[in-house]
Amino acid sequence: MVTIENITTCGAICINMDITLGDAIERCSQNRIRHLPVLDEDQRLTGLVTDRDLRSSLSPRIGTISEDNADRRTLNLHVHRIMKREVITASAETPLAEAAQLMLAHRIGCLPIIDSERHVIGIVTTTDLLRHLASQ
Repeated sequence: MVTIENITTCGAICINMDITLGDAIERCSQNRIRHLPVLDEDQRLTGLVTDRDLRSSLSPRIGTISEDNADRRTLNLHVHRIMKREVITASAETPLAEAAQLMLAHRIGCLPIIDSERHVIGIVTTTDLLRHLASQ
C-alpha cells in the first residue's frame, strides 16, 4: 500500500503568524509555491495561508498607477489575520487514496503532513498526486 510519505514534499516552507502579507507573497513567489503552513511559537501547525488568500486580502490597486498609501498598508498586515485556522492534515502513514479523498471531499489543494505533536514534516499538493499518478 502506498502511503502519503512516499510522495510528500519534505521540508515544507513554513511561516510564523507575524509575517506580513507582503513577505508571505514574496516567499510564495521566490519558492514557486502556493501553500504556506503557519506555525505558532512552538513550531506547531496553527494555520494555512494560500497564494489565493494573500491575493484576495490585498488592495486590488497594488501595483497600479492608482495605488496609494492605504493600499500599500495592506502589505503590512500579518498573516494570522487571514490564515485558515481549521487545517485538514494527514500523517505520514495515511494511505495515498485516503489523502486524495480528503483533498477532494474538502476541496483543498494541499495536505500538511504532521507528526503527533503537530510539527510539520512535509506537505502534499495536488501536483504531487498528479506527478505520482503520471509516473505509474
